[in-house]
Amino acid sequence: MSQAAYQPEERERRRRQLSEQAIQMARESHWDEAVAVNRELLTLMPHDTSTLNRLGKALSEVGQYSEAKRAYTEALEHDPANNIARKNLERISTLSDEPASDGRHAAERIDPRLFIEETGKTGFTMLVDLASREVIARLSAGDQVYFAPEGQVLYVTNAADERIGRVEPRLANRLIKFMTGGNKYAAGIADLSETEVRLLIRETFQHPSQFGKVSFPAHGASETIRAYTKDSMVRRDVDDGDDYGDDDDDGDDDGDDEAEESGETEFEEPEFISRDE
Repeated sequence: MSQAAYQPEERERRRRQLSEQAIQMARESHWDEAVAVNRELLTLMPHDTSTLNRLGKALSEVGQYSEAKRAYTEALEHDPANNIARKNLERISTLSDEPASDGRHAAERIDPRLFIEETGKTGFTMLVDLASREVIARLSAGDQVYFAPEGQVLYVTNAADERIGRVEPRLANRLIKFMTGGNKYAAGIADLSETEVRLLIRETFQHPSQFGKVSFPAHGASETIRAYTKDSMVRRDVDDGDDYGDDDDDGDDDGDDEAEESGETEFEEPEFISRDE
C-alpha cells in the first residue's frame, strides 16, 4: 500500500507496528529483514533519524557499508546533533562493501541480565594488542565475544572467530587458571573506539573445585581489573546506544537520541550463546 493510501489512523498504526518489528529483528540479529522493515518505515516517515540509524546499523551488519554510510549521513543532515549517527559513521568510514558470499557471521548479542552486579563474579578490562582498525570497526558495543586461551595468552575473538585482541597478562593468567579448574566465563564489549576495546566479563559457572575463590577481587592489585558495577554498564550503554531506539513516542525528531538511549538500551538482547571449551 502506498504512503498516500494510508488514512492518518492507519498510517500511525502501521508506523508503530513496523517500528516494533524493526526493533525485534535487530534484537534477533535478523539483519536482512531489519533492512527491509526500516526501508518500509522510511516510506511512511521520510528522513526519520531513528529509522535511519536502525537502517544504518542493519546495513552495516550485512556488509553494505556504502549504503549504511548514506543512511547515517542522511540522519546527520536532518539532525546534526545526532551522536549515534556521527559515531557510527566514523566507525565504518574506512570500510568497503563486503561480498554477500564471504561467510561473514552476524555478531551475537549479550544479555544484560548476566551483568547484574555480583561481587567477585563480574568485572571489566581493556584489551591489549588490538586487531586492525578494519576488524575493530566491525564491532559494536553489546557484541558477545569469546575467549580462546593459548598457553598463558588469553585471546578474544568475535563471532567470525577473528582475533580482536587479548586480555592483559595479569588478568589472563588468573582467568586461565580458573578456566583450567573448570570455571566458565561470558564476555561482551562494553564500549570501544578505534584504539580501545573495553570488555565486560562474568563468571557464569564456578566449578566445585574453585569454591571460595573469587574471579574478580573487589580490591585487586591490578589497575586493569575492576569490579563491575551496574551503573557503569548503564552509563556506557547510554553513551553508545547505536543500535535500536524505540520511536513509539510521538513528537518531532529533536532529542531522538536521548529517547532512544534512555528507553531502549544497547544491551537489551537475547541470552548469551555458549561455546563449549
